[in-house]
Amino acid sequence: MRARPIVLVVFLLQGCAYHRLAVRNPNPADQYYHSVNSTAFGWGAAEEQKVADKCETSLLSEVRVRTSLGRSLITVLTLGAVQPARIEYRCSKMPTQEGTIEP
Repeated sequence: MRARPIVLVVFLLQGCAYHRLAVRNPNPADQYYHSVNSTAFGWGAAEEQKVADKCETSLLSEVRVRTSLGRSLITVLTLGAVQPARIEYRCSKMPTQEGTIEP
């Protein structure tokens, strides 16, 4: 009986897990994240390719992959056969001048 309130509180306080990849010197063109829902089937064997179509320059400044308790439960209950995630990205500005890339 005491476990019910604890489970309810844990369920209501669920959070999201983030994986973030950013470039060293970001040059964001916009301050908003554009999101795409992605689902991999068959342990990653079949996944529809998603395109970052909001970027005019085809350059990305930052990429985040989010998952939540519900998405994680789907992955666990299907033993990894279905893996939903939300991908968020920010576009970069077009470089203004030519230069060299330092390693």
